[in-house]
Amino acid sequence: MKKILLLLLISHLSLLTSSAQPEIVWLQPGQMAEGTTYYLPKTALRLTLTIEKIVYTPGDFARYAERYLKVADVRQSAETSHRVIAYSLTSVGVRDTSKCFSFRLKGKSETDETVINSDGILLAVNAAPMDYGDGYSDHSRLATTSQKIATPHSNPSEKRNPEPKAISYLSAEVLAAGSTAKKAELIARQILDLREQRQLLITGEADEMPQDERQLQLMLREIDEQSRSLTALFTGITQCDTTVTTVIYCPDKEVERDVVFRLSRRLGVVDADDLSGTPYYISIKDQNPAIQEMPDDPKAQAKLLKERSKKQKGFYVNVPGMAQVTLYQGDHLLDTYDVPLAQFGTVELRDGDLFKRYLTHMQLHPATGAVVTLTSDAR
Repeated sequence: MKKILLLLLISHLSLLTSSAQPEIVWLQPGQMAEGTTYYLPKTALRLTLTIEKIVYTPGDFARYAERYLKVADVRQSAETSHRVIAYSLTSVGVRDTSKCFSFRLKGKSETDETVINSDGILLAVNAAPMDYGDGYSDHSRLATTSQKIATPHSNPSEKRNPEPKAISYLSAEVLAAGSTAKKAELIARQILDLREQRQLLITGEADEMPQDERQLQLMLREIDEQSRSLTALFTGITQCDTTVTTVIYCPDKEVERDVVFRLSRRLGVVDADDLSGTPYYISIKDQNPAIQEMPDDPKAQAKLLKERSKKQKGFYVNVPGMAQVTLYQGDHLLDTYDVPLAQFGTVELRDGDLFKRYLTHMQLHPATGAVVTLTSDAR
C-alpha cells in the first residue's frame, strides 16, 4: 500500500513539473488554436501634428487704408491658411497577424497570469504591463527626443485676435455719415486724434493730465484699445486657432520618400493622394539589413513555418531591428530619428525552463514586443 502511495505521489509531482512549462504553437493562416492565442506587435509610427489655422477677414474700409492711414498692401479679400507649428514622432504597436501563437497550460503552472490587450497583443507574463500611456511609446524613453517648432511665417506686426468692439468707439459724426468713403475719412481722423492724444499724455503736454502713474497707464491702455479696434476696420482681423492631428504610418519594408500626408494651405491636413496639399515625405532605412526574419523562397518559408509549428515550451518575443526614419517637407529635410521597429527584426523563443521552477515575471514593450524586464522569484 505504501509503495502504491509513493508511486502516485511521484507521478503527481512529475505531472506538476512537466505542466509548469507553457506549450506553444506558431499558428499558420487558417489554423485553429487550442489554448490561449496571442500576437506579437508590428511597430507603427505615430506622427502628431500641431496645426495652426489662420483666418484673415478684411476690414470694411480696407480699400481706404493706404489713402487715409498710409498703410500699404492691405489685403482686400478673406483668406484661410494652415501651417505646421509643431510635430512629434512616437511609436505604437499594432497586431501583426503573421506572428500569431497559441499556448496551453495544464493543471498547476508557474505561468498563471498573462496580460493580453484588446488587440490580442501579449504585454506581460506574471507581471503588470509597462505603462506607456495609451500603448504609445515616446522615443525620448528609448533615447531619441523628437519635437520641433516650425518657424513662424506670419507678419509679426499683425494684431492677433482683436475683439470687434470698433462700433462702440465710433463717434456720432461717423454714424451719421452717408457714404462709405466719408465714414472711412472720419474714422481715420479719429484714429489720428487718438494717436496724438497718446503722444501728449506720454510727453506730459495733455490739457488734462492724470494725477498718478496708475491712472496714466489706464488711460494709455484705453486709447490703445480704441486705436487698435478702429484700425482693424482698415487692416482687417487675423484670428488664429490650433488643432492637433494624428497620422499613423505602418511600414512593412524600407521606403524612400513615401508621401505620409499632405498639408493644404486652405484645407489643412489632407490625404496623401490629395494633390491640393504640399507633400510631407517619409524615408525608412533598415539599419540591420543582414537580419532577415523569413527567407524569400516560398519552399523555404513553408519548411521554416512547419518547424516552428511544432510544440515548444515558452513564449515567443520580438527582437526589433533599428531603422532610420527621415521626415521631409517637400525637398526640405525636417529631422532624422533612430527608431526600433519590430518588423525589421527577428522572433526568438524565451524558453519554458525560465517558467519551470520559479515564478518568472516578463514585461514586453507594447510598441515593439521586445522583452523589457525579466525577473524570477525563488520559491
